[in-house]
Amino acid sequence: MKSKILQELSKKGREILNEHEARKILEEYGISCPKEVMVEYAEGKKASDYLKDLKNMGGCPGYPAYLKIVSRDITSKTDAKAVKRVTSDEEARDAIDTIMKNAKSYKEGVKIQGILMSEDVSADETREIFLGSTVNDQFGHVISLGFGGMHVAVYKDVEFRVIPIEEPDVHGMIDALKGKEMLGKFRGMRPVDMDLLVKTTLKLSKMVEENPEIIELDVNPLLVGPDRAVAVDTLIRISR
Repeated sequence: MKSKILQELSKKGREILNEHEARKILEEYGISCPKEVMVEYAEGKKASDYLKDLKNMGGCPGYPAYLKIVSRDITSKTDAKAVKRVTSDEEARDAIDTIMKNAKSYKEGVKIQGILMSEDVSADETREIFLGSTVNDQFGHVISLGFGGMHVAVYKDVEFRVIPIEEPDVHGMIDALKGKEMLGKFRGMRPVDMDLLVKTTLKLSKMVEENPEIIELDVNPLLVGPDRAVAVDTLIRISR
């Protein structure tokens, strides 16, 4: 295990990293993530106090932004309805109350680590990409690349390669996607920065190669556009 952050989390007995922890690992490997701040959960704390603390933190993103529950017990904040996009303080206070209530009702005994405020990095020309890694019984660690968001479950347009990979491997994965034309000039949108997509995939592969304790990794979506590639939601599971 090469990542210093993973070493520290492993010593603490972590197996499933919350989103805030997972993003630190991505950033350690040079993968771009949205600006974000997090405040720790406190029983009985008011939404207005959470918001005040978030806004007082250095690097707090402006509106629009996403408010999310940070919990290792919730692997899909969308399913738990524990994420909301907000555009004002009023919406933010209401959203904090709502996502807190939804998280507690989603799973009995859920443990909440905090409230996260994340930059909205979506744009008209971005496409949603899925990057992931799992451990195959026969081949070991494999990396996957496909179209993200709901497309993963519906269309299953995903390609797999055994780690480690090199640049030609990533281009081969992209060329094999059924929807690859959407990455080019498409419906008035400029082509995505293919070099950024390839480099981000290689960085993710290196991260898993150097830290084989990572047994599950999902970046969904990675928002890729003509001039940026940003990992929005991330799940990392490690072995002890």
